Amino acid sequence: MFNPRQFHVTRVSAAAILSLVIVFTAGCNRDPNVRKQKYLESGKRYEADGKHKEAAIQFSNALQVDKNYADAHYELAKVYLTMGSPIPAYQELQKTVDLAPNNLAARITLGDLLLAGHAPDRAAAQAKAVLAANPKNADAYALLAGVSQAQGDRDEALKNIQQALSLDPNRATFHSALALLYASDPKTEPQAEQELAKAANLDPKGAGPHVLLAELLQRKGDTPGAEQQLQTAIGLAPKNIQPRATLASLYFRTGSPDKAEQVAQQAVKDNPDDNSAATLLAGFYSQSGQLDRAVSTFADLSSRYPKSSAIRLTYARLLFDKKDYAKAGDLVTQLNKDNPGNADVETLNALLQLNTGKTDDALNTLKKATKDNPSSTEAQLLLARVSASKGDMQTSETAYRAANRLSPANVEAAGGLAQIAVQRGDSTTLAQIADNTLKIHPDYAPAYLWRGTAEAIRKDYDSAEADFQTALKKDPNNSIAYLELGEVRVAAGHSADGQDMIQKALDKDPGSARALAALVHFDLVAKQPAKAIARVQAQIAKVPGNSNFYAMLASLQYQTKDYNNSLESSRKAMQLDPNNGGAVQSFVQAEVALGDIDSAISVWQGWTNSHPNDAHANQVLGSLEEAKGDQAKAMDFYKKALQLDPNNVVASNNLAYLMVETGQNIDVALNLAQTARRNAVDSPQTADTLAWVYYYKQNYAAARDLLETALHSDPDNASMHFHLGMTYSKLNDKSDAETQLKKAVELSPGSKAGKDASAALAKLG
Repeated sequence: MFNPRQFHVTRVSAAAILSLVIVFTAGCNRDPNVRKQKYLESGKRYEADGKHKEAAIQFSNALQVDKNYADAHYELAKVYLTMGSPIPAYQELQKTVDLAPNNLAARITLGDLLLAGHAPDRAAAQAKAVLAANPKNADAYALLAGVSQAQGDRDEALKNIQQALSLDPNRATFHSALALLYASDPKTEPQAEQELAKAANLDPKGAGPHVLLAELLQRKGDTPGAEQQLQTAIGLAPKNIQPRATLASLYFRTGSPDKAEQVAQQAVKDNPDDNSAATLLAGFYSQSGQLDRAVSTFADLSSRYPKSSAIRLTYARLLFDKKDYAKAGDLVTQLNKDNPGNADVETLNALLQLNTGKTDDALNTLKKATKDNPSSTEAQLLLARVSASKGDMQTSETAYRAANRLSPANVEAAGGLAQIAVQRGDSTTLAQIADNTLKIHPDYAPAYLWRGTAEAIRKDYDSAEADFQTALKKDPNNSIAYLELGEVRVAAGHSADGQDMIQKALDKDPGSARALAALVHFDLVAKQPAKAIARVQAQIAKVPGNSNFYAMLASLQYQTKDYNNSLESSRKAMQLDPNNGGAVQSFVQAEVALGDIDSAISVWQGWTNSHPNDAHANQVLGSLEEAKGDQAKAMDFYKKALQLDPNNVVASNNLAYLMVETGQNIDVALNLAQTARRNAVDSPQTADTLAWVYYYKQNYAAARDLLETALHSDPDNASMHFHLGMTYSKLNDKSDAETQLKKAVELSPGSKAGKDASAALAKLG
């Protein structure tokens, strides 16, 4: 205790006193516990005043002082939820629970988010953790009720919500949840209205019970009663867009579009900074097919509320829909100035760049947008699409996976991942994507197609047939379902029936290149190339603007050695779509066949320059340089292709071959040849290359076995006969060596293989 008699009075200067004060204050400011607590309290004050952005900044400042400050993580999560940002809120809640497992409120909120994100099992785990700490936690039982309802177990859901009410009978949200369960069964529907009445009495300022009651009344055909309940809900919660959206929908469905428009417009005027309000109004115009009116209305709203980013963002999107890129560009430029770093604005900017032909700029913009704002699903999806168009499948897959994590219910993200799995023949991943999607969207036809394709890859044709049939029931006009069904029937040995189904797919979608290609394949198998060409030309007459059809025609003309027409068809395909890689490749092949390899290299170099991350493009360029005779350049391009895609079969195979031919590291060549063989085990070319590497490794028996097998698949390959002849000679089998070497000379006397075989024969003689 302070004792004044023990205090010795001395004379101290004002400067000295001030310096002591400064030192003391600085000492407090350096104490991290004091600093983080101050930031936390400041954030709470901002939050209480409704200044959510400022609150988020202060909570973030606290976390900069101490990244493991659980209280700050929790408060930041709550602010994010208030601001309508569930993804960062989820991340902060996860950190909160990890750092403070006993924060039961955080666990409940995290569970609610997991349930909303279609992860009921993980939501149940949070509820059970809460009950382990507190068996009488009503919120945990309510969460379990939601989990049971999501899993289709109504009885268990009723049991859990009733348990929650027994613990906390005065919670309005519990009564609303019970009402929803009662409403799902006609026998208990009258009780639903009673529960909603209780909820409304317990929370007289809450809009939720009135919205739910309105939905019940709509189902009973009481439109005036539903309208009255929704008007009441709007009056109680004017900033809640849901009652307005439900009322607008009610008016639209009951033949009063003018009233629906009025409700949606008023929602924007009352809440000009709310994105969901602007989206509601834009959605009304989209549903009623009034794009011009939408643009006009939002132009007026943008003038009235010049500081509203929500209105201007929606206006810009509408201008994109109208293809008015000039006005959209001006608006996006202004939005960029006002909202630097905003993911929505950056995504719009990328869209503008795409629509004005600046694909590379769009790609860079999207990479920056997703780096700065990794929680933007829209930006991730657009990045995935643009990357795929540039041949950068690694970035595309990463972006699709990010979008899928952010929004598990997003079918575009799931579809992108499914397409990548199909390209890889990855049936396990494809089936998982399909099953996860069907849990959320049980009537989504493409998911049945994905699962059926996975089953077809595994040759489980009966299961595949069943899934494709289900897809057709869900969507009778789905051409892909007919196509998949046809292909699986062909694979199961029912060729005629399968071809009929594929023709139906083409009839349903005359622009389906895949269906046409399948039918062309059957013509070629039947050795009827003229019929295949006529089929493609007939389809071009039906869909004259289809670049893929011209590319297909060019390929067929090339196969029939009609190189001039192949060149013209591929040129037409390139005019229709400069990004059609198949067309460019056909053009290059025709140029090579006509003897103009330099022109072919020049054209393909242009394609590669515009697709720098496309492994296949670099591999083709390597093949062209090899055909020209420039082995050094060819190897450089093969190496670049393998940097982009270590499993590229052609690049690894050809590079291995050139390495042994030019006396380079034989062990590296062996590794490359083995990689190519693993990824194309049925290819005679990979067998030939690996055998030739074995020859140089003096493993002649292994080389012989591979070459003998390969020649069964490609008996007229002079190079393989030469290699086998050389191998027999090393095994002291002179007779067979002479036979194979003579065959190589007979098949291709002017080629390198033929000349080398002739020289080897001379030495044998």
